[in-house]
This record gives sequence, C-alpha cells and structure tokens, in this order.
Amino acid sequence: MRVTIIKWLLTALVASVGTHTSAKTDEPTSTLGIPYAKAPIGERRWAPPEDLLFDETVKIEGEFGPVCPQTDTDLEQSEDCLFLNVWTPDSTASLPVMVWIHGGGFRAGNGNVPGGLLAQEGVVVVSLNYRLGPMGFFAHPSKDSEIANYGLLDMVSALRWVKRHIASFGGDPDNVTIFGVSAGGMAVNLLMANADAEGLFHRAIAQSSYATWPLWYTETTWTDALKHWGDRPVFKAEDQALALLSRAGLEGLSAEALQATPAATLVEAQEGFQIPIVDGASIPAEPAQRFIEGHFNASLVSYMTGANSFEGSVMPWTGITDDAFSQWVSPWSGELAKVYPSDWSAGAPLARTRLFGDLRYLASAQTTLSAVCSESIRCYAYFNDLPLSQPGGMQGAAHGSDAQLFWGQFDNRSGALKQASARMRVTWSDFAKGNMAAVTSWSEWTRERPFWSALPPGSGDQTPAINHRLKLVENIYSERW
Repeated sequence: MRVTIIKWLLTALVASVGTHTSAKTDEPTSTLGIPYAKAPIGERRWAPPEDLLFDETVKIEGEFGPVCPQTDTDLEQSEDCLFLNVWTPDSTASLPVMVWIHGGGFRAGNGNVPGGLLAQEGVVVVSLNYRLGPMGFFAHPSKDSEIANYGLLDMVSALRWVKRHIASFGGDPDNVTIFGVSAGGMAVNLLMANADAEGLFHRAIAQSSYATWPLWYTETTWTDALKHWGDRPVFKAEDQALALLSRAGLEGLSAEALQATPAATLVEAQEGFQIPIVDGASIPAEPAQRFIEGHFNASLVSYMTGANSFEGSVMPWTGITDDAFSQWVSPWSGELAKVYPSDWSAGAPLARTRLFGDLRYLASAQTTLSAVCSESIRCYAYFNDLPLSQPGGMQGAAHGSDAQLFWGQFDNRSGALKQASARMRVTWSDFAKGNMAAVTSWSEWTRERPFWSALPPGSGDQTPAINHRLKLVENIYSERW
C-alpha cells in the first residue's frame, strides 16, 4: 500500500500527463521543445545556464524535449533537457502570460502539461524543464563556485527567454505570472527573493510552497545559530553532497572525476526530496526570512498562495520519519489533541502527519502573506479541502491534489470535479489578467481581514475553520528565529 500511495503522490507532485498533444485544430497553438539555454553538459554541468535566443528559422519538432535526469520515469531523459513549451490562443495579440513551474520535490517532474487547457482562457502558457536533484542543486567541497542552485538559475534563464521572445507568440512580456505547486510553489517564492529575476514577472501564485521550511546551507553561510526544527542545527550542503557520493560509492572523487560521472549514478543515490541551498548568491537566505525583512521583487503587483487540508500525505516521500518529526515538535505535543481532535482520536501519528503538512505548507502561506501583502501588492489565499479519488484512505485534500484538479487529472466521471477544475483555471487566468473582481465571493487577503477561499474558488471563507491551525504553526515557526 505504501508503494501505491507514494506513486500516486509523485504523480500529483509533478502534475504532468506524459506526452499530451492536442488533436483539435481549433485549440490553442502549441510550440513544444524549444531550447532556452545551452545543454548543461561537460564543463557546463554545474554552471549557470547560458541563454539561447529563439531562432524562428530553426524547425521545432513539435514534441516535448527530453526530461532532466531523474528516477521513476519512462520518458526520455537527458542532461540536454533545458526546453520550454508555449501554447497560445492568438499569436497576433498581447495576452497575459502564465509560466508553469513543475513540482516533484526538486528531484522529479517536467513541463509536459496540457497547457492548451489553460490557454483556452485567453492567456499564453509557458512550461519548462529545469535541472533536478544533484544535477541542479549541488555544493561539493571540490567546487570552486559559490553558486549551488543551478536549477533555480535555469528558471531565471527561461524567464529571460520569455521576456525576449514571448511577444512573437502573442504574449505581453510586461504581464507575466509565474505559478507552481509544491517544489514549483517553492520555486515561485525563491524567484520572488532572487535579484536576477527582478522585472521578469509581475504576479505570482505559490501553491503549497514551503518558504518556511529549513533549507541546506553551504560552509560559507552556515552558522551554529541557524536552527532546524526542535532547536537542531540546519544541515550543511557539503555534508549532504558527500553523503550522496558515499551512497553512490564515489567517495574521494576529484572535481574532474565528478564532471565525468554519469548523471544516472548521481540521481539514483538521491534520498528524499532535494532541498534548495542557501549559498549567499543564488539564494541569499530562506525566502520567508527575506520576505519578513522586506526583500522581494519590486515588480510584484499581486500574489496568491494556499494549501491543502491533508498536505501531510507527502510525508512518506520526504524521507522524514514519524519518530524524527515527533522529536522535532515534542514541545507542542500537548497542542495536537486540541488542534487536531479527530485525528488525535484516530491516533497520535495521524495528528502529527496533519501537523507535518501544515507546518511545511500552511505556515509558509501564512508567513509569506503577512510579509508581502500591502496596498501595492494585492493578495489572495485559498485552503483546499476538496478530496479527489485517493488510495489508502487519505483524509481530506492530499498534497498535490490542487495541481491534479487544475490540470484535469482525476476521475473524469465526476461532474462536480470537472466543474471545479474549469472554475479553477478561469480564476487563475483572471488573476493573471488582474481581474479577480470577477471571482464572486473571493475577497482579498489582508492583515486586517484575512480571507482563505475554499476550492472551487469563491465557494466560501475557510478562515474560521483553520485559525487554530494557523496559530499553532505560526508559534512553532517563530521558535526557529
């Protein structure tokens, strides 16, 4: 059963549907497999991406490009994987642009989504691949570069491509929305805190982001004052890299030997999710801390974020055990029965699983909203308790289920889910158009009047139902700093 649940979770996280192509001539036009940066191979393996210009004279094959090296996929994969895809309903217009950043724990996933579904709402849609796992996030002691987050810089490169070229696809380069779920939502928040991404996007949707979760730190940024949960020190990225090489049987390799190591050998040694790295350059600090200190992109005009009711469903895939998490949050164990009474009655592990998800994702949404929302940045929040068909008796909306709902990945015999899915895409596109006033019964989130809309969008205010959960995770997070 655990294997079944994890496979289902991974599908939800990456929110991709293989090689979906449109067969209808009246649907938006797709241009797939466009290279946006030079292949990160050889000396470019662990180096910032080198941008490529779009040459309209070069024939694009019309298929998704290879996905970046990862495990558990039947799709073609290659280190030459920095491709993006564009769907447009009208190449002669100047439409809002929505750039999808896939999830998958920064170790899996791809941009192979049915972008035409969203483009039908009058927006230009872009999706992209970025380097994953140790190929995209790596801080080995033998490396002489401060930069450790190459996958994040790939996203910046793709956004530069959008800025330069999207007008020729009918998109407005001055109205770009970035959005993603899980690692994709975290990427949105990392880009909001990245100076190189300044001016490359104007609206952001971070679904199930974990901007408050402890990151890894390099030797130059680590101090013993930095704390993980439970007053433990944060992890050093170099230690994590050495541990990965040990699992792969590659201890003691020189920088040159590392460059020549097959990518599959490295990605297969990955355990749990890939964690982004505070290197002082591409990630100067954890994003929530950056936001609290007032450091985020000045070009941002609106922000949306949210979480699901049972985000803790992802816990088995993270590699974090119930025993370890129980130790981290032991000072708050007395609060579990009060905040999660029905879960507690079913067993303390279930209550901790619920708390795990809230601490990882709901805390991130609440903290980021409190930090960035102002008169100049209009904010919206959602809380999803709409369950899909799920294995293993999951209770509530599982992690990644909002992405499945958005891209139509559910039992299509359910008319209610079809309606909710369509309504969600309309709302997200209205957000990109700056037209949230069209979404009835969904108010702005403000510090004075927080409002968490239920999904489908505008179907009710969830704030009273989750206030006790918000207070608990805020209290726990405040102990880290």
